[in-house]
Amino acid sequence: MSSLSVAGHEVRRLLRDRALPTLLTLLLALAAYAAWNGRAWVEQRNAAIGVIQLEEQHTHDRSRVFVGKAPSVLPRVQPVLPPAAMASVSIGQAEAYPYTADVVALGDRTQLFRNVWADIGNPAARAAGRFDLAFVIVFLLPLVILAASYDLWARERERGIAALVLSQPVAAGRLIAVKALARGAVVLLPAGVILVGAAAWSGAESLAGLGLLSLVILAYGGFWLAVAVLIGCFARRTTEAAIAAGGVWLLIVVMAPSLTLAAVNLAVPPPSQMQLATDVKARLAATARQQTLHRRSASTAVRSSTPVIPDHVREAYADLLATDLDLAPLIESHERAQDARRRVLDNVRLLMPAVAVQDALDRIAGSDADRALAFQDQVHAFWQARRLLHKAYLDRDAPQTLAEYEALPRFRFVEPAGVGRRGVRADLAALLAATLILLIAAGSMRRRLAAP
Repeated sequence: MSSLSVAGHEVRRLLRDRALPTLLTLLLALAAYAAWNGRAWVEQRNAAIGVIQLEEQHTHDRSRVFVGKAPSVLPRVQPVLPPAAMASVSIGQAEAYPYTADVVALGDRTQLFRNVWADIGNPAARAAGRFDLAFVIVFLLPLVILAASYDLWARERERGIAALVLSQPVAAGRLIAVKALARGAVVLLPAGVILVGAAAWSGAESLAGLGLLSLVILAYGGFWLAVAVLIGCFARRTTEAAIAAGGVWLLIVVMAPSLTLAAVNLAVPPPSQMQLATDVKARLAATARQQTLHRRSASTAVRSSTPVIPDHVREAYADLLATDLDLAPLIESHERAQDARRRVLDNVRLLMPAVAVQDALDRIAGSDADRALAFQDQVHAFWQARRLLHKAYLDRDAPQTLAEYEALPRFRFVEPAGVGRRGVRADLAALLAATLILLIAAGSMRRRLAAP
């Protein structure tokens, strides 16, 4: 019995099964709905960004009349994080981080994302997940693969022909591997074509991104085929194999991520946004009182000539700097706690295949934490640059000119170089390592294949 004959038998057997077309048709319908959902979300996000940019332009135009009447005119700016080229693939995580900010040059740092975080922190908003292609891949693709391959060897045992099949001149390990590869070719390849095609139809524009998506789908499907191989080594009845397959899916896809997140929350609790807001409010009040007392007790310096820009404007700017210095320890402590928790989650994700695949899809789609944090860092740098413009006008003691107003820099998000690709490679490496472990475990149990 050759490997080709075994593979041919498996392919013919699957093609005769009426359940396979039903599974693939159901997957096609769900992927189409998820792709439509992702496409609609990207259009809505782009429309919202268009409204924000139009409002920002109107603010810029209205503020022009104040140029020359004040030391500086730095109108409110609303930077935006545009959807990436593959954004429609994974949209659920995109709403966990702000996609816009509120930059007021003479405001404090805590105001940059305050209005956005108020909406994101709403429990109803957090619970309102979206049905996207990432959900189909992470949750539903394993069910399709397991439904077609859970009885990889249990059916032969149940019919009492396992010993007869193994009496043929073919190694047990090669036999089970060929059977798994044949079923993978019949199930995983069409499923991959469906999912990648749905991603392309949803508006995913990057060929490199579609290539990475294909690799993730094949690697994840290979992992679940390895699970089916391991189940085939010890399951003696098809009912046992089906129950084992369902239990493994429930453990890997549902329970392990939830329990791990609960454990991380206990070990490294997330810092409280509400506590930070309360502490900032108390610190601002205390700083304002100290500044008022200082101005009352300080003597006014006598100038030889009257400045063009009044001194009280410089005093107000000095108060802003003092406020920044007072708030810095609170903000830095909060950010350190967030970074520590994020590092733990980044390391733990590599131990869970479903989470690693979700992370890879988020990075491919541009809805990952690294891209969102890069946006926040660039917004902070932009806000600081606006502050320095105001300081420059005060230092030269000359108000802003109309030409300088028209030349004010606009925010443009710069994509972080290589961060997403490195994360995807790490996720794929973790997934391949998990698959290899399963295959090694199955190889060590290949003697059980002959057991009735």
